[in-house]
Formats: sequence, structure tokens, C-alpha cells
Amino acid sequence: MIAAGAGSAAVVVLPEVPAAAFADTESVTNEALPASAMASARMVRCMVELAASASNCVEVAFGRDADEDGALAGDEVAMRLGWDAGAWFLEGGTNRLEAAVAEPPTPARLELLLRVDERGAPVAGSCGAFTNLPAQPPAWLFSREWNAVRLSVRGFGPRDESVSVRLDADASVMILR
Repeated sequence: MIAAGAGSAAVVVLPEVPAAAFADTESVTNEALPASAMASARMVRCMVELAASASNCVEVAFGRDADEDGALAGDEVAMRLGWDAGAWFLEGGTNRLEAAVAEPPTPARLELLLRVDERGAPVAGSCGAFTNLPAQPPAWLFSREWNAVRLSVRGFGPRDESVSVRLDADASVMILR
């Protein structure tokens, strides 16, 4: 007997960031993460693309929108990744990893790939320029409790950011008898 099945996937594409309304140049957009996809995710992929410069910051933040107002506030953020004035960064709580870039690539691209176990604990992963990412990824890189993602953009220069998050259940199962 041969049986095969494909897992389900959810793709969240963050909407375009609106123009900055204030002199601080910051603009933000938020998107919900589907609860069913978060509950069954075994593969997580976050892709960030932008026009990198020494004066801009593009930050993707994940967390739990506890007050359910549709906006991920600073105190609701659990993990951040992105570009900040010449360096890629990954941050969770008091932990921060940076990968400096000698010359900002344009367009710049960062891809976080994680494999998580049934409880949601990261078991393997990679993240572009981060050669210092431990073989056993830190627990702060993913949580099944997260329900929102926020894109924040600050600084000057062209704005052409795009962010997508893909949550896959196990890709396939094959049983041979």
C-alpha cells in the first residue's frame, strides 16, 4: 500500500507600508497570523526584501496581539528581524544577533527558515548572513502563541519593502507496505 498526502500551507503577505505621517519617518503595517496554520506549522519561512542603505531600518516583528486591537504594540513583540542602518539583526528579549554588511546590497534579501517540532520548538534553521546562528536555534525564534506580524519602516531612501511569511505543515507523508 502506498499513501501520500500533502500538508497545508498559509502564506501571509504584509500590505504595503503607508507613507510616513510624521517627521520621524516611521510607518507601520500589521497583519494577523492564521491560528490554524500557527498551530500546525512545522516549517516557517520569513522573507524580507528591501532597498538597503546605511540610513534606513526595516523591521519585521512577531508576537501576540494580546488586546486584539489589530496592531502589535511594542510590549507585545517577542521577536524581531530585519535591517538596521547597515546590519541585519535578529532579536528576541535580551538576545540580539547582528550580521554587519560591508556594502549594503540592493536589493537586499533576508530569509529565515525554521523547522519546528510538534510543540513549536525550533529544531533546525538558517537565516541568510547569520553565520553565528547556533546549530540548535534559540527558542525565542518561534512560538505557536504568536498571532500577529508587524512591518515597521524608518529612515530615508527608496521604499520598496516586501515581507512574506509562509507556514507549512509537514510537506508530505509516505507510507510503503
